[in-house]
Amino acid sequence: MEKKYLDYEGLQELVTQIKANFAKTGAFSYKGEVATASGLPPVSGTGHAENGDVYMFTADATTTADFVEGAGAKINRYDEVVFNATEGKWEILGPVFDVANKLTFGASMPATPANGDTFLYMGSTTYTYSAVSDPTGNPQAQGWYVEDGSGGYIATTDTTVQSGTTYYIRNEQYVHGVIYVYNASGSEWVAQSSGDTMVAITTAEIDAMFE
Repeated sequence: MEKKYLDYEGLQELVTQIKANFAKTGAFSYKGEVATASGLPPVSGTGHAENGDVYMFTADATTTADFVEGAGAKINRYDEVVFNATEGKWEILGPVFDVANKLTFGASMPATPANGDTFLYMGSTTYTYSAVSDPTGNPQAQGWYVEDGSGGYIATTDTTVQSGTTYYIRNEQYVHGVIYVYNASGSEWVAQSSGDTMVAITTAEIDAMFE
C-alpha cells in the first residue's frame, strides 16, 4: 500500500502557494515569517505595520501587549498573525494549515513522545543486537554478528562456532519509511506500516490543489 507524506520541498511549495493566494484576495498582504513576536514590525512609529500585513510564525511563541489577545497568549508554530489597524494591534488568525493530529516525520525519533503519538521515521534504519544463547552450526551462514572492537558489530566470517566468541542476532529497531505509534505503557515505539511504501507528495500535486 502506498502512503504519502509532505516533505520539506513540498512544505515550501505549499507555503508559496498560500502566499500567492493571500495576494490574490487583496484582504491580506503576506509579508514573511518570524520566530518571535519581537520579530514583527512595530504597531506605530517608523516602519510600522500596515493593515492586513500577515506573518507566519516558524516556532511556538508568546504574544506581547501589541496583540489584541493581550500579553502572554500562546502563538503556535505555523500560526498566522495579521495587523488590525482598527485596533492598532496584531491579531492571531490561526494556522496557515491545520497541523493538529497530522503525521509528523523526521530522521530521529521524538525525545519526549506522548502515548498515541504517530511518527514517520525517515532516518537510516537502526538495529539492536541480541546475543545468541547457545550457538551451534555455521555462524556466517546464519547471518550472525560479532563485536568489532570499537563498540559496533560486523557480520562474522566464522564458518564454525569459535570458543570464547559471542555471536549476535541483528534486529531491526527503527526502519526507514515505517510509521510508528508510541506506547507509553511499554515505553516503546510500535511499527505500524512495515509493508507500506512511503512517497512524498509532489510539488505538482500541491500546485493542482490551488488550480
